[in-house]
This record gives sequence, structure tokens and C-alpha cells, in this order.
Amino acid sequence: MASSESGFQVSDEATLHNYTGINVVLPDGWHTDIADNCLSPPEVGPAPGGNCPSEALRIRINASEEGLIDPEGAELTDPDSWRRPWASCPKRPELNARIRAEHSEIVEHGDFLLVSGEETKYSEWLITCTGGGTFRTRAWYVPEADLEFDVPVMVEERAEEYDLIVRSADLSRFKAIS
Repeated sequence: MASSESGFQVSDEATLHNYTGINVVLPDGWHTDIADNCLSPPEVGPAPGGNCPSEALRIRINASEEGLIDPEGAELTDPDSWRRPWASCPKRPELNARIRAEHSEIVEHGDFLLVSGEETKYSEWLITCTGGGTFRTRAWYVPEADLEFDVPVMVEERAEEYDLIVRSADLSRFKAIS
């Protein structure tokens, strides 16, 4: 990946990560110890059972084919389409009632080009849960490659880093799995 004044900036601490020909830059401390498509911030470890934690950025190949999103990415404009796999209000034992989403709104939506030139659409939702707790979730979709990146529950201090990882994506060597 090239780094220049006019291009994507790569810090000395960042590392290049390849997942089936999808190259991304991981900020300092990010790791992939669960699976190569599960990118975790430094303070996040494996979820119970060794699963990808809800705070990790996931790379999903054949996203529309798998029913995760429509082929054009139009769902990213729907306030209720935040309900993606593994995105849910956190469990809080101190609340006796069932914890659920009370309100959702899109707080950011747009598009940009990846390092390799593909158009990417994205949205970020703010979810308010029973008891007043909130969390943010974000999804990015590359229609041309039928590729989705998503983070079910963002670590607030890492919000910019999730976006930087996706924006660093180079798909020039990626071949979709059929």
C-alpha cells in the first residue's frame, strides 16, 4: 500500500493485514487473534466461547448473497437496518426488564472511495436501549465487491480507527468467494 501526502497515511506503528486478498492497515495494537476477518481494538479480547467480540470490526464477503444487506446498499439509509448480526443492546443484570432498543437514528451516512477505487457506502446508527444506555454501530458496504465491513458495538475511543481501517482497504487482489 502506498502512503503519500495526497494518499492514505500509514503510521510507523500500523501493520498491513491481508484477508483473502483484502489488504487493510491496522492501527497500533489492533489484532486478529480470533479469525482473520475479525479485527479487534487493543483493549478487546475474545468473546465467551472464543467468538469474535461485538466490539470488533468484521469483514463479510458475499454480504448481499448471504442476506446481510441488499445488493445496492440502500438499507444503509434505514434507521432500523442497524439490526445486523451481533448488534444488540448490552445485557445489564441490574435491570429486571428485558433490555431492548427503544430508539435508533442514523447519525452519519455517506460514501467514499477505497484506496483501490471502489465506491463504499456507510452509515452509523445511535441506539438508545431500555434504561437509557446507548451505543453506536456502523456498517460500510462495497456494492461492486459485495463486501461489508461492520462493527456491532463500537468502542467510542476507537471510532475514528474503525473508519480508517475500512478507508485503507485495497481490494486490487481480492477475488470474491463463490
